Amino acid sequence: MYDLSIILPTCNRGGLLERTLAAIWSGTTCSYEIIVVDGASYDRTTGVLTEAQVDMGERLKIIREEQREGFVRAVNKGFAQATGRNVIWLNDDARPLPGALDSALYQLDHAPADIGMMALYHYFQSPRNVAYETRRNGKTYRLLHIRGTLYANFGMLKTEYLRSLGGFDERFYINGADPDLSLKVWHSGKRVVQAYDALIDHDEHPDGRRYIDMPRGHDDNAKLFAKWDLPPINPTHNTFDPDNPCTLAGLRPDAQTAAA
Repeated sequence: MYDLSIILPTCNRGGLLERTLAAIWSGTTCSYEIIVVDGASYDRTTGVLTEAQVDMGERLKIIREEQREGFVRAVNKGFAQATGRNVIWLNDDARPLPGALDSALYQLDHAPADIGMMALYHYFQSPRNVAYETRRNGKTYRLLHIRGTLYANFGMLKTEYLRSLGGFDERFYINGADPDLSLKVWHSGKRVVQAYDALIDHDEHPDGRRYIDMPRGHDDNAKLFAKWDLPPINPTHNTFDPDNPCTLAGLRPDAQTAAA
């Protein structure tokens, strides 16, 4: 059994995928597998994966969709095939810094029983909804919150526990699934905590696909706020309290049932 399964959805971004695979290959020492879910790419993605498989062998698994079904379903397909003790999801424009995955894995393996997920810092330019931040080589890496509750844009958790939560909620298409999963972790009685010194460069690469997905992303955000009955944003100040990283403000009494 691998220590870690890395789920990596992609579509028509072969150059970015190549950089992410190289970053994992050169900067990770634990026993891992990579499960790439290819959303029917027609660019150089197939060639990139063929070349990567020469180095990675059986550790690189490829799931090819007949048509792109969106980030959330793609990640769930990877979750279903994961054989590692622990699991994390990445984007094809998200590159872990050297040692980042190893550090997060060590912290998760040595965490108290009430910790459900490690949240890895990622490069994020906007100052909105920031929970914690750290700097490395002149760049700022951040963790975010959803109305006062810490969540993981890139989270690492035990595979068995992830499956007990049901993975990502497929009512979402591209947005919303990662904060939703974190809220489910909190509601299961466990905590989401920061993974110290575990940093990810995240380009948030602007391409045609991102603009095409934008309306569905807005719909996803509306679904998230309706599902958890979250309050509107406070326009005057950041509502995150580091001493109380889970407020679940505005949560409906039946939200735990809704999260199932």
